[in-house]
Amino acid sequence: MPRLRPTGLSFALGLALTLPTFGDDAPKAAAPAEPAPAAPAAGPVSFLKDVAPIFVQNCIACHNPKKSESKYVMTTFAQLAKGGQQGDGITLEPGDPDASFLVELIRPDGSPRMPYKQDPLPADKVALIERWVKEGGKYDGGAPTEDWTAVLRKNTPIVIPEAYPVPVAITALAFSPDNTVIAASGYHELTLWKTADGALDRRLNGLAERVYEVAFSPDGKWMATASGDPGQFGSVKLWLAEPTGGGKPVRDLLESIDCVFAVAFSPDSKLLAAAGADRAIRIWEVESGKELAVIEDHADWILDIAFSPDGKRLVSASRDKTSKVFDVAKKESLVTFPGHGQTVYTVAFHPDGKNVFSGGEDNLIRIWGPDNDGKQVGQIGGFGGPVFRLQFTPDGKEILACGSDKTVRVFNAESKAAVRALAGHTDWVYSFAISPDGKTVASGSWDGEVRLWNLADGKLEKTILAAPGYKPAANVQAAAK
Repeated sequence: MPRLRPTGLSFALGLALTLPTFGDDAPKAAAPAEPAPAAPAAGPVSFLKDVAPIFVQNCIACHNPKKSESKYVMTTFAQLAKGGQQGDGITLEPGDPDASFLVELIRPDGSPRMPYKQDPLPADKVALIERWVKEGGKYDGGAPTEDWTAVLRKNTPIVIPEAYPVPVAITALAFSPDNTVIAASGYHELTLWKTADGALDRRLNGLAERVYEVAFSPDGKWMATASGDPGQFGSVKLWLAEPTGGGKPVRDLLESIDCVFAVAFSPDSKLLAAAGADRAIRIWEVESGKELAVIEDHADWILDIAFSPDGKRLVSASRDKTSKVFDVAKKESLVTFPGHGQTVYTVAFHPDGKNVFSGGEDNLIRIWGPDNDGKQVGQIGGFGGPVFRLQFTPDGKEILACGSDKTVRVFNAESKAAVRALAGHTDWVYSFAISPDGKTVASGSWDGEVRLWNLADGKLEKTILAAPGYKPAANVQAAAK
């Protein structure tokens, strides 16, 4: 499913919300209005209150411990002040912004100007940072070696609107164990909707900005979520599931410095695996929460993971243009499949465990054998764009896939022949879910729409705009004034 960097579409009412895109061919959101200039601080400029949010939005994605462009890490004040390979000693020059290399880089005529290959910082933000440096460039947190991004995140209140001013992209979907509720990604929350009438059932908050995946354990006891604030934070949470969907959070399994994109339970529900932008696969024992393994073998973000039917192997899809199979017990890579030649977004084992099906930026599902040196043995085409997610039906007879061609396609798992197309979305379909009984498919798109389909005949049963309280007519009228 679509899981990459943000465009910068702003949530109304001053609520920052960004949506994911996938590259130069991604649909472009309308450019947001330029934020109003920040009001001058009444007293001295605060690093944490005034300056840190600017750095988080514009700098941290490229200057963190995992990705330190020009060998410059900004996530602790000690490192920020020291500078990178282009700096010469203290880069701030407290008290003298004209001598500060940091200030030079963010000015419109900076060389090189930062943020690199992006629009320059607004004049009011540059002026605020200059004023902070002139006032001494002080850190108003704790120790200079602490991760100030974590301090900022914990001290910044998250306001989830009672009524959404705009819909949000649906990046994750899952049916409750009893089929009565569909869980959808929201803004710092999961929204749960009744499949019978499409009414909002409840909302589960406490999550990062975007929920990239939600999964229920095969035994129906647990729910796991993967979420993140792009370039800043990632989280894996384990919940005690109720029959009708997510219940109470049990533990935070992971907090990372960037998004977590995927979670998957083992077939016996005893293990949980997760992966994301830090390029690592982590495996936990579900009951105890004990971390059993950290596997680092990819060169770029890991966008999807799936266990084999016997639970002994794990397969991954990555932005490094490969898919890999790992031995769960030995924690080692067994085979690499480079056949896509472009980003691999989604992956799954065939129910018999003999072949792997992977989909990606090359508009294909490729079929390959992990036991024959990763050689390709077939493929499925007919897509009008990248393939973001694929999944087998519970009985293993059909495989479904969705992508940027706004359609969920159904294929015979044995013959690979097209069976039907679930068409009608007006924007990219990011994710879909198949009900545990195999009768219903839920698909979610960029425009916040969730559609429920009868899998047997492909007929649309219901459409849900998964944005609590959103009133399209009222928002259109407000925008026209």
